[in-house]
Amino acid sequence: MPGTTGDTWLHDPRPGAPCTVIAEVSQAHDGSLGMAHAFIDAIAATGADAVKFQTHIADAESTPSEPWRKTFNSQDKTRYDYWKRMEFSESQWGELKAHADDKGLLFLSSPFSLTAVELLKRVGVAGWKVASGEISNFALLDVMLDTGLPVILSTGMSPMAEIGAAVARIQARGVPLAVLQCTSMYPCPPELVGLNLIPEFRTRYGCAAGLSDHSATIYPGLAAAANGMDVLEVHITLSPEMFGP
Repeated sequence: MPGTTGDTWLHDPRPGAPCTVIAEVSQAHDGSLGMAHAFIDAIAATGADAVKFQTHIADAESTPSEPWRKTFNSQDKTRYDYWKRMEFSESQWGELKAHADDKGLLFLSSPFSLTAVELLKRVGVAGWKVASGEISNFALLDVMLDTGLPVILSTGMSPMAEIGAAVARIQARGVPLAVLQCTSMYPCPPELVGLNLIPEFRTRYGCAAGLSDHSATIYPGLAAAANGMDVLEVHITLSPEMFGP
């Protein structure tokens, strides 16, 4: 059963390893450290293998006047304000990492700036999850590759040429790689999940492959796991009634 072995692809990247199940918190904690810890407790109880956050540092990736692409609350006047409210200090990230360790979860967080990569290197991560929007950010990718840690690459909105360029750069460094099919819709309807691309990525690139699931249901992940994928990332919430983007 995925998520219960402690010997999955991310624990030990190798052909045929059991599927790694990653519970993606993202910004569902809404800037609350206590809520982030509550997510770790809840995720550990499910049998997932890893907890993943996103590390946004407002001063490193935004400007005070950056407007919203789509406003979803009146609390944050700009995207900068939102990213600032989502930030944790390095010591707080360390507390979250220690909590994940204590619960037997691998700890991951997607960086969105060079500053975030350096912070996460100090905190300690099990590998690097490259967000879809950073797939062609080679300056960021190269710093991650320097650590030698496994890389999980999301591919939302990227054409094959862009995916192939990132894959070639990673494989040239000999770093373990998993490529995830990702459809950048929230929620993603079943007919657009794209499970057919998981075996295509495995064959085309000769690496592990999986799914970043935005469907808000359990079914695409179950179908993909039953067909032998290596990594499943699922966006989670403690309740669909919780506030958030």
